[in-house]
Amino acid sequence: MEVQTNHNRQVMLQRVKTFWLVGVLQESLHGAEMIDLSMTYRTNAVANYAMADWQQPDNLLPDEVFDTPLPIGTSITKVYDEAEGTLLIMGEPGAGKTTILLQLVSDLLLRAQMEATHPIPVVFSLASWAGNLPLGDWMVNELANRYEVPRRLGQEWLKNGALLPLLDGLDEVEQEKRVACALAINQFRQKYMSMPTVVTCRIKDYEALATRLNLAQAIVLQALSLEQIDQYLGSMGPRLAGLRAALQTDRTLRELAESPLMLSMMTLAYYRMPEQVALSLGDRKMGRTLLFDVYVERMVRYRGGEELYQPAQTVGWLGWLAQKMSQFNQTIFFLEGLQPNWLPREQQRQFVAGLRNRLVGLFMLIGVLVGLLGLAIADWHALLAGLGVGLLTGGLLAGFRLLLVWARVDWFRIETVETLNWRWLRGLLGGGLGAVGGVVLGSLLWLAGRSWDLSPAWILLLALLGFVSQFVAHAAERDETKMRTTPGQGFVRSAQNGRLIGTITGVGTAVSLTLGWLISNALNWGLSWQPFLLFAVGATLYLGLSAGLAYGGLAAWQQRQLSQVLATSQLIPEDFLSFLDYAAERNLLRRVGGGYMFVHLLLLDYFRENGRSPSP
Repeated sequence: MEVQTNHNRQVMLQRVKTFWLVGVLQESLHGAEMIDLSMTYRTNAVANYAMADWQQPDNLLPDEVFDTPLPIGTSITKVYDEAEGTLLIMGEPGAGKTTILLQLVSDLLLRAQMEATHPIPVVFSLASWAGNLPLGDWMVNELANRYEVPRRLGQEWLKNGALLPLLDGLDEVEQEKRVACALAINQFRQKYMSMPTVVTCRIKDYEALATRLNLAQAIVLQALSLEQIDQYLGSMGPRLAGLRAALQTDRTLRELAESPLMLSMMTLAYYRMPEQVALSLGDRKMGRTLLFDVYVERMVRYRGGEELYQPAQTVGWLGWLAQKMSQFNQTIFFLEGLQPNWLPREQQRQFVAGLRNRLVGLFMLIGVLVGLLGLAIADWHALLAGLGVGLLTGGLLAGFRLLLVWARVDWFRIETVETLNWRWLRGLLGGGLGAVGGVVLGSLLWLAGRSWDLSPAWILLLALLGFVSQFVAHAAERDETKMRTTPGQGFVRSAQNGRLIGTITGVGTAVSLTLGWLISNALNWGLSWQPFLLFAVGATLYLGLSAGLAYGGLAAWQQRQLSQVLATSQLIPEDFLSFLDYAAERNLLRRVGGGYMFVHLLLLDYFRENGRSPSP
């Protein structure tokens, strides 16, 4: 047990390192040195501060800001230790809140690797907090969905204090839910008083809250000084001489460069473009929008690699993605997050109607095929029976959203089936109940059809059919854990699970019914091969297809259909994943595990405001 516990811990530590330190922090530096940010304590920003009388200025009002500067070069880990692990990090947009948080994560990961009792540092993006769950339950969900941690293990870690939550982006919670989120954090802190907790937030958004967080200390990240900016650019080599000269003469550009994010944008914009272009831009005034224009254009045109997409297409597609991520309050985009409600309302109804009609037609086609087979080997009565069964199965799907007795379709939501557990005991119990139901139904049919000389073999066949269908329904258990280490993996796994369960169900149905027919003949129950063959073929196709769709196949099909509709509408390219990787290679997006995020919230805002649907 201890070996498994240690294994789970090491896997989680490596996952956090891969997602955030390699995937985000190192990529954001682009090979440059980390800038030492200036920080100040703002002690009265938190709820449980206690400042000695001699520390407070005589003229300080209750709500007035009182900052205490820290020496430049003070590490965030030292500040965290002095705050005994409960800390609020504030700053202006682009001030480096997430970057400094990840510096802290780096040090805390090292401690956790060296000390078996040290809690596991985990970054949680508060943007996905919806307000309907206590913070602890939300964390367990995030561990399952973002880090692939089984819920039972996540609950155990939370209960035992094995987690060190780092909550990034309180300002990214929907505005009307921000106060509720702050209260949820305080309730969490009250319940888990000994658990270290770090929160980041923009200054203005935090100051607008009526609630103060119950943390020990708060710091504010300060703007970069001209000396820090010049020293940073100097470390990047002579290539940036034009930018250094522009900063000396352009006050607006210099003010923008006081933000670490903007300075990074400037550096990349100048460094990636041809040298003669970079030098010529030294004389131009550059506002924030123009800076982003230059950054995006240079990343698309002059970044290494083949130019697969036109700049206007890139801006248009990323603009649409940014608008939808903002609309649905997402900071990390997963391909599995694409849903029919990302379409305009009228197009959404058309998509659902088209998908439903195709599926209904597919089941009706099975009935037609069985009927034609019956016409070939028997008579026109078999044709009518096949058509009737096709209408029945298609009608169940169209009118009642039923694939099988136990599976209902949600046309307006794509539900992946990424992990399945096989429960033999539950399967046998469910199969037994299904067999009893089959016996009852078969007996009723046999009694009703005695005047037609109906064979008692149908009782056995329906019992076997009930056993197989209910065995699969109860043995195959969906696991809520999301296994997404690579983009689109949820749909790949759903398709695999659909094929697996569909094949098992189809083969199991065919084999069971064949054995039942052989037993019936051995008992001289007089069932000819023609009606048996028609029944066996229809049941095998229907149950196999239905089970395959219910356990993942439908999600994979819905995703393909939705992607085709979005691509036809030119909202996304035909190969969306390749485009997302392309954008990540050009520092417009960043890969985080199995998802993507914009390199900064400000860049997301830029694309949301400036992105347009690509023209044909």
